[in-house]
Amino acid sequence: MSATRDRPDGCGPVGADVVSRPVVESRTFGEWTLVSIDAPTVASVARPGQFVMLAVPGAVFALRRPLSIHRVRGDRIALLIERRGAGTRRLADMAAGAQVELSGPLGNGFDIGSSGSALLVAGGVGVAPLQFLADELRARRIPSWTFVGLRGETHLPLLAALDLPAQTVATEDGALGIHGTVVDALEASPASAAAVEKGAVVYGCGPLPMLFALRDWASVHGLTGYGSLEAHMACGTGACHGCVVATTRGYLRVCADGPVLPLEIIGEAIVTAGGAR
Repeated sequence: MSATRDRPDGCGPVGADVVSRPVVESRTFGEWTLVSIDAPTVASVARPGQFVMLAVPGAVFALRRPLSIHRVRGDRIALLIERRGAGTRRLADMAAGAQVELSGPLGNGFDIGSSGSALLVAGGVGVAPLQFLADELRARRIPSWTFVGLRGETHLPLLAALDLPAQTVATEDGALGIHGTVVDALEASPASAAAVEKGAVVYGCGPLPMLFALRDWASVHGLTGYGSLEAHMACGTGACHGCVVATTRGYLRVCADGPVLPLEIIGEAIVTAGGAR
């Protein structure tokens, strides 16, 4: 297949052919399932922060689901799926040997070219794209710190699906780590102070309120960074304009202009919750 087509402005891929690929492994961690798919052409060109669109098995008229690429291992891509509704449950229930239609990689990924060190901040299943990023940073020997925020005890199984460096955990119910939000953890942890001292680039993914708080925290500490937005998507290529979000640069499409955007341009706007994760 032809994995991607370049945008006319040269800013990255806008689309990909739809192909049917086999599921090779499925592992469940509480409310989340890690699904590995044999997709060599996607794996060979994917960048951290990009996503794929998956067809829901057996749902002819359902929209495809955008899912961040969680990890790349050889010819395989791994996707971290949260069981939210009927569609994501069907995707999470795919067993080894099942065929799934997908397109990708799509969207624009994280810019890591100038990173001397990195601070990774995730809210809930926002860890999905940050694992791929952490793997790339590790391969480049770029020092990094990771902060993961979870709602509470029922979400702790998610941690077993991760392989993140220097991990600090915050839970809103105090079940593990720092009691509070992930940005509260940034304020309280010596690890974030070390990251600030080194001028680390901030990379975040999670709900909009978390990204707003992270944007403000980074600004106060003089750090630049990027946030990966979540949104419902219909096409995944920018054609339908169904995932538009307000920024300081005007309205942008999460799927085609993002999902990764500079933190400082993310505006106080509401985009439909859920989506690319």
